[in-house]
Amino acid sequence: MFKILKVLNNNGILVMDLDRKQEFIFLGKGVGFGKKVNQNVKKIENAKAYLFTEEQSRQDSIHTIKSISPVFIEIAGGIIEEAEKEFGEVDNNILLPLADHMAFAIKRMEEGIELKNPFSKEIKVLFEEEYHVAEKGRELLKEKIGIEINDDEVGYITLHVHTALTREHVVQSMDIARMIQEGVQTIEQELGERLDADTISYTRLLTHMKFMILRVINGEKLRLDMTDYVLENFSDSFDLAKRICQEFEKNIQKPFPNIEISYFAIHIERVKSIDE
Repeated sequence: MFKILKVLNNNGILVMDLDRKQEFIFLGKGVGFGKKVNQNVKKIENAKAYLFTEEQSRQDSIHTIKSISPVFIEIAGGIIEEAEKEFGEVDNNILLPLADHMAFAIKRMEEGIELKNPFSKEIKVLFEEEYHVAEKGRELLKEKIGIEINDDEVGYITLHVHTALTREHVVQSMDIARMIQEGVQTIEQELGERLDADTISYTRLLTHMKFMILRVINGEKLRLDMTDYVLENFSDSFDLAKRICQEFEKNIQKPFPNIEISYFAIHIERVKSIDE
């Protein structure tokens, strides 16, 4: 049995499961139509349930629901559905943080304030599939509220989608994007020119840097050691890779072994070869 706590709109309701003593949000076409606060309903059909987990503060969740327009919760639900089409099962806990972010972003836009995303280019390359889902979110926002967000905001939505697929939080994903951006800038300074972001080698370089950082964070190790080969053939690229990794170490407080540095150096050598 469910008790209606709040009717968000025709397509969303907040309920209490009276048996489990647990709040849910139900989203679905017409699910809120004709419903009233304090009404008891035996079952709710043709709607997707979003549960408040223990990781989420119940008070914070209720506050978010009360403080933002329900349309953003509905749009966030639509983005999650797009993510499920793309990836299968995803973590639905992003529903309210994503809705809250979009509501704040639109409020800023209406006030003429734009929050730049300095890592939008890196995010698009590093999280290509998630970015595709976020672009669907841009379409939903345009359809529901008539406002089109820019690529910077699509990048932020991308990170929320990425969070739903991994154990990384948005802040960690932003930190990794920042580290990679700084690493690319160091490589460009060494070469004396900008890297071509449209090449496969550039994409592979950024992707390698992402997984290299995550491997070190998670304590995972590579097996095939190419250090001796790289030192003999690409010593300059190895030295550059080592300098960049030393900067990474300051951020994550973990050392980068030579085996990781050597593979990183190979990717640096590839982008150098294209520019030569």
